[in-house]
Amino acid sequence: MLRSTGITLALGMFVVAPTAPSAAQETYVLTELKAAAADSGDDVKAYAISGTGQIVGLAMIGGSAHSAYWLNNDFTDLHGTTHLDLLQRFTVGWTEAYNISDGGQIVGTGRKLIKCDPDDIIVSTAMLLRPAVLTDLGTPYPGDALTDLGTFGDPCFVNDSAAVGISNQNHIVGWSDLDRGGTVHAFLVTPVNGAWFADLTGPAGEPDGGNDYLVDLGTLHPRAVVSSATAVNDSGVVVGYSYTGAAAFHAFRVVPNNGEWFEDDGEGANALMEDLGTLGGTNSWARGINNAGQIVGESDTASLDTRAFLYENGVMTDLGTLGGANSSASSINEFGAIVGWAETASGERHAAAWVDGGIIDLNEVLLPNTDVGAVLTEARDINSSGQIAGWSKARTLRAEFKPFLLRIATAAEIVTAEEEEVGDTTSDGDTDAGVVSGTSTSNGGTGSTATGDQDGVPLNVPVVSSGENNNTANGGLGAPALCGAASMSLLPLTILAIGSLRLRRR
Repeated sequence: MLRSTGITLALGMFVVAPTAPSAAQETYVLTELKAAAADSGDDVKAYAISGTGQIVGLAMIGGSAHSAYWLNNDFTDLHGTTHLDLLQRFTVGWTEAYNISDGGQIVGTGRKLIKCDPDDIIVSTAMLLRPAVLTDLGTPYPGDALTDLGTFGDPCFVNDSAAVGISNQNHIVGWSDLDRGGTVHAFLVTPVNGAWFADLTGPAGEPDGGNDYLVDLGTLHPRAVVSSATAVNDSGVVVGYSYTGAAAFHAFRVVPNNGEWFEDDGEGANALMEDLGTLGGTNSWARGINNAGQIVGESDTASLDTRAFLYENGVMTDLGTLGGANSSASSINEFGAIVGWAETASGERHAAAWVDGGIIDLNEVLLPNTDVGAVLTEARDINSSGQIAGWSKARTLRAEFKPFLLRIATAAEIVTAEEEEVGDTTSDGDTDAGVVSGTSTSNGGTGSTATGDQDGVPLNVPVVSSGENNNTANGGLGAPALCGAASMSLLPLTILAIGSLRLRRR
């Protein structure tokens, strides 16, 4: 049993049994999430929101990435929690929180210095941060427990990994290196007798420093060298993407069979890994899955655009855009509401939602009188109460990204805001800005997400422009040229900035 805060929030952030939000109620209250510890001008992003309203993400502080946590708009720098601060398990001071379960279990990655012959190196390793059970409830994450989930082998040779998704039934998914030659595979791990890590035996029959509880999910093709798991539902169904025999990424789904997530097809590929195909183009990536098995992500089209998709009942459906060429979906809740981003007719990237078959520009459905000096650029996650987490960007040069929370407004709030808008306009002809429950909008804007954004994607994947075709090592399949918007601007949900985590300092 995980710790509960014992707090019921007035904004409805904690809900025992959520009901489906009405599709007709399309007005949202916008809250800019505070990150007081972050330096002015640094990026802060909200990556995930749990069913209980807990939010995690990234805060750049003093030039380093810090895992961030918000509860009721109170910001906690997770580098100040017990294990990250005192035990110094991740010694380099760089961690990123990618996802959170309803029980408050946080997954991500962190950098650490390890001693290897002849030199010390810095690696990035998957991590799990858990709240304690009996501790001072006045402090977020006191007495927290931190687990280094490790990699598939000796960290001196199998360097990097990241935990990206977590279910409410203790499934964690992500990716790990298999070697130094560019081979990266998706993994799944569940606890065994309460433990998440065990170094039982290596290739030589002796412990090698790797985590033997990591299940290698393999790839769609025996010669493909890269796969990554991005999300998992409570039934343990895993989605992600893998290289294929045709030198492309394809979205995949793995449905466990009698508690197993890998079955050798006789040639080395995973027979349980199903290729979900594309929207007619070369590549596709699965990003999210709900407990009904509906899958969302993005795919290239035959016209070299990239579109958000919904996959269900064996059919991949193009979700469209806000008038532009490209879009991407990153999360779907239990009622089928989807969030992501989509381009407008002018080519600007806006946070978007898809509800009942229609697309919504989330910038256009805020309470009246909301300050619109910033643009919501990406909606990253949505829970079953309809709360949405993401980030925005100001319309200024070199503007930083700022995190936001959206919740559906009540009828009373809408009436009050409309009355205030009318009153402000008629009184002096100047409408006041930022009158939304005492908060103002975030400092955000449009354009593609900054390089370095991550969704736990394999670090070995080269970022290539359309028409290029870089080859990986070990004689494996070459990394495909990414088509359309997937070449560079799409990659906020696709490729980790290679220099961001794959860092070697001797």
